[in-house]
Amino acid sequence: MPRPTLVDVAKIAGVSRATAARVLSGETKVDVRMAAAVERAAKELGYEANSAARVLRGGRAGAIALIVAFNELDSLTGTFFTSVLKGAAKGLYAGEVQPVLLPADHEDGDRIPRFLRSGAIDGAIVILQHEITHLAQALVDSPVPIAWVGRPRVALAPDAIVVDSDNYGGGRLAARALADAGRRRLGIIAGPSDMEPARDRIRGWRDELAQLGIDDSPIVHGEFTLVSGSAAMARLLKRHPDLDGVFASSDLMASGAIRVLQAAGRRVPSDVAVIGFDDVSIATTMDPTLTTVRQPLEDMGRVAAETILAVVQGRDVDRRPILDTTLVQRESA
Repeated sequence: MPRPTLVDVAKIAGVSRATAARVLSGETKVDVRMAAAVERAAKELGYEANSAARVLRGGRAGAIALIVAFNELDSLTGTFFTSVLKGAAKGLYAGEVQPVLLPADHEDGDRIPRFLRSGAIDGAIVILQHEITHLAQALVDSPVPIAWVGRPRVALAPDAIVVDSDNYGGGRLAARALADAGRRRLGIIAGPSDMEPARDRIRGWRDELAQLGIDDSPIVHGEFTLVSGSAAMARLLKRHPDLDGVFASSDLMASGAIRVLQAAGRRVPSDVAVIGFDDVSIATTMDPTLTTVRQPLEDMGRVAAETILAVVQGRDVDRRPILDTTLVQRESA
């Protein structure tokens, strides 16, 4: 059978071609009964609107970009990126919107901003923006709405969409867990000092220690990577060899820290308890398995998708949702 046309849809719905086009382009200022008739006819015929024509008519493109750091594509397991991407893709699928993957690397300057101006997408979700800091400033003035998963290092408009976890509360959970385990000589391997989520984890950690009456702990910074966690743990251990508890602000850094402790003859958790942050797959595969603060990563991706779709559709929505963190008890603490 020939492919159904817009004229066919209009004829079955009993409306004009122009009205059918307005409904199928996403316009909301159409009589409710007419709109329902058009949607029923389109579904009955299996009609699919031409996306390019819809864009030319000023309608929505029906696609949302997923902007990720190129190097994250090297390994799709064990990182923050994986679960967020999965949740975002599920959320877009549920909203019947096509995800468009846009990998970015350090050479990208105008390529992605230019694509955002092309009319091919309705909005974008940025994942792991700390890996593509150079691009964040260019995206601030995007012509389409952007949902940031986590907070970038650049200043955002007051109405910017930012989906994050309770980093401050997570820092408090880590401090309390180590204290409850009887540890008192504590240290923290924090994330980059210019990242607000990393600073929030430090604030939560310190506030909880103060409330518990435990002396403020030494701090070193890493880059949320395994290698930086190893280097940071080596510095921390050299300066404070009597440590009996460590909070590493990511699971990858915690993994690196445990390797250094074990190489130095320190048993985990007998001599030094270690707590991570994220709860990615590496937490369950290392030896010992990692006690960690769980970010609801897949939910963060899903909420980012739902929020960007609501904004694109002109609906009121919370643009700064913060999702709860929880402690996952395993063997390392």
